[in-house]
Amino acid sequence: MNIVGIGSAGCNIAEVFSQYPQYKIFKIDVDISGKGCYNIPKFEEVEQYESYDYPKIKSFFKGLKGETTCIIGGSGKVSCGSLKILENIKDRPISILYVKPDIEMLNEKQKMIEKVVYNVLQEYARSGVFKNMMIINNAEIDHMIGGAPIIGYHDALNETLVPTLHMLNYFLNTSPVSGGIPKAKETHRIYTVGAFDTKKNEEKMFFSLDKPRSKCYIYGVNEEKLRTDKSLMKTIKKQIDSKKEENVEVTYAVYPVEYENDIGYVISRTPNIQK
Repeated sequence: MNIVGIGSAGCNIAEVFSQYPQYKIFKIDVDISGKGCYNIPKFEEVEQYESYDYPKIKSFFKGLKGETTCIIGGSGKVSCGSLKILENIKDRPISILYVKPDIEMLNEKQKMIEKVVYNVLQEYARSGVFKNMMIINNAEIDHMIGGAPIIGYHDALNETLVPTLHMLNYFLNTSPVSGGIPKAKETHRIYTVGAFDTKKNEEKMFFSLDKPRSKCYIYGVNEEKLRTDKSLMKTIKKQIDSKKEENVEVTYAVYPVEYENDIGYVISRTPNIQK
């Protein structure tokens, strides 16, 4: 899988993905250098990132084949050039990972940029230009982990986000022992994910999705427990039954893992543009 980070936030998250050999990393930002990096001049005006020609960007993407996730932080100026950059790989299946910043911490110009990028990307995803769009909110992750120090703040958030996404990618490419992650409906292109405490039957989402229409609860269970625990299936059925609500399709999937303790995740999808 290819990971394309655009802007500071996108590149920082892409760098965390580089710890796993399954990903090929591409980073695009101002004042960046090294292998897999594309440097952009620093512009004062947002419009300059939209109109910039991005020379040799096609050759930069030469080794990019197959599934691609583009990571974009909404409040950065560079994010305004995202559509023009991605135009160069439009023949590949592109998914968007949108990092919604803490809006209360932005100045007015950053709020304006974030609002435009956020809405435009959702419209493009819903129309099918992008395969789908995952939205995560830094403020939600901050709350979930109980806060983080100022120095290394975003590193702490990213170290929670990326392993979660990596495990979900693993499960999506592995056969479950019970249930299964259903293929997303054609209209359900906007989604988010979260952590699921299988003991407490509690979920903590990375974004508060408005009007979800489907939820899949993913159980990662020690293989020995899967072989010996006779009450596990009953527990899972009871938990899934408790999650059912009107107009929301609820499913589950169980996977064997080598961890001693169980792990859990949630994928929540909607056809609706998020405001």
